[in-house]
Amino acid sequence: MKNLKTFLGDNDKPIVMDGGMATSLYDKGFYINRSFEELCLHAPEAVREVSFEFKKAGAEILRTNTFGATIPKLTEYNIQDRLEDILRASVQIVRDASLGEAYVVGSLGPLGVVLEPLGPTSVEEAEDFYLKNIEIFETSDIDGYSLEGFHDLSELRAAMRAVRSHSKKPILAFIGIQENKKTSYGHTIQEFLQLSEEFDVEVVGFSGDVGPSGMLTALEMTRSLTSRPLALLPNAGLPRYVNDQYIYLCNPDYMGKFAKRFIQAGANVVGGHSGVHVEHIRAISNALKMTSTLSIKTPSYAKIIPPASDKPQKTQSLEKRSRFGEKLKKGERVFSVEINSPRGIDFSKFLKHCEELQRGGLEFVNIPDGARAMARMSSTQLASYVAREFQLEPIPHFTTRDRNLLGLQSDLLGAHVNGVRNILAVTGDPPKLGNCPGASGVYDVDAIGLTHIIHRMNQGLDLGGSSFGQPTEFVTGVALNPTAANKELEVRRFKYKVEAGADFAMTQPVYDVEAYQRFFEQIGDIPSIPVIMGIWPLVSLRNAEFLKHEVPGVEVPDWVILEMEKAGDDKEESLKRGLDIAIKTMEQAKDLVAGFQVSAPFNRVSIALEAIHALD
Repeated sequence: MKNLKTFLGDNDKPIVMDGGMATSLYDKGFYINRSFEELCLHAPEAVREVSFEFKKAGAEILRTNTFGATIPKLTEYNIQDRLEDILRASVQIVRDASLGEAYVVGSLGPLGVVLEPLGPTSVEEAEDFYLKNIEIFETSDIDGYSLEGFHDLSELRAAMRAVRSHSKKPILAFIGIQENKKTSYGHTIQEFLQLSEEFDVEVVGFSGDVGPSGMLTALEMTRSLTSRPLALLPNAGLPRYVNDQYIYLCNPDYMGKFAKRFIQAGANVVGGHSGVHVEHIRAISNALKMTSTLSIKTPSYAKIIPPASDKPQKTQSLEKRSRFGEKLKKGERVFSVEINSPRGIDFSKFLKHCEELQRGGLEFVNIPDGARAMARMSSTQLASYVAREFQLEPIPHFTTRDRNLLGLQSDLLGAHVNGVRNILAVTGDPPKLGNCPGASGVYDVDAIGLTHIIHRMNQGLDLGGSSFGQPTEFVTGVALNPTAANKELEVRRFKYKVEAGADFAMTQPVYDVEAYQRFFEQIGDIPSIPVIMGIWPLVSLRNAEFLKHEVPGVEVPDWVILEMEKAGDDKEESLKRGLDIAIKTMEQAKDLVAGFQVSAPFNRVSIALEAIHALD
């Protein structure tokens, strides 16, 4: 056999790749509640049989069963320590199945984590994860690499860099393409091709997400943009949910028909992704045998044109987005009071609290979003009501815990059309802390990613980079914990939040102003944004002890506990001492911050107002 690089460069011969390994293993009775990659250790014969069947059906390139065999994904099954065993076994299994008559490529997919700026994982960390795989693959018997299913080009870049730092073996690189001909992250085909040129990738192409028809459209858009061989790994159409399982309804004849069209339109390599069985690959192979090499189109030119993505619109100036934004821009001190939303449908008390704040001269009200993972009335729905019925301007907290990417964008658009202009972007407490047993967290992105999404929406773009017309005008806040146990991590995350587009920060309740100052001495050259300090007036020793020992992210110094102990069982004295601590903290910090967000302890608004009026 020729080496794989020479084989791939032979554009006169259509090449067949294998199909969906996970699909075939599922059909053999292995279900999705386990790691398919681990089957290389526990059911090697089943994996070998799938690869051998694909080879018999005509596949000339076989992928290892390692699409999800990376440290982050294996960690989900607590088998990350078996990475090397899985990779080496997978290569040997496919090599045996090939009988020396097919090429073996190491399969690498997305890590299953969200990279910066949307998530907490850095590009360098992603590259390190991929390097672990490459180092093992390079000492195994593989012919090349298949990088599949990528939507984030930063992640694909990390994978490419990891390969090229250790290997000269050929790379087949694939992105997932949506119906709008962009990845779900908004990256264009042109950007993908530019990246492939940078790393001198041997084959470029598309895998998954769409069926044969969508792949053909993407191919027709791409063929004239590059002289590199093009590969297509379509799904077997779109899945349908039937009898508690997803079924792909695209039949082998249909796939074979499109395989021929792919080659006629200029593709060089054809295989399959989700839902693609041995019968599909056999149909593809048979169709390509009957396809004359003369029908393969040669590109008339090879060039990379600039990306044709939608252009961001100018972001509205901060002072014009909201009254809160105007005060921040002018440097005027701001005060907000935090009130919890109700746990049921009766929100009359909440409305009375808002009336009390309005009478007390307050302009802003904070509304947590299921604080401590408790099920409560929607913060954005309440904020919409407040925006309509009161002179108060709401600042709802908005978590990524309960919403996927679609839900995040939809809820933000809904809040905006209902008059909400300020958002505090937070990740949200883990569901296991709350009162809903079995609830799961979504966490498609964290607060950093949410801040980036809102920033894009303020430019009139959705997460996919497509324009949706008139931009939103949100003032975006982020949480900050100056007394965090891991200061280095908190500083780094704060930096990412600022870079993602944060307009202001709001801290956890602070009782130690000197600790606050020490924290900001560590932030270095992070651009300055207004900081609103959190204040929680204590009402009892028990309240202080609860915050100190049971509320994550709140640091209550020992001297505060001792001060509250002096009140004994006297409720009035406890309240007085708690207020004194809050007021003294605000006096100490007033020249260091842009304002204060004062929690109404147990929704006792009068206490928060008293603390504010004592300073104001």
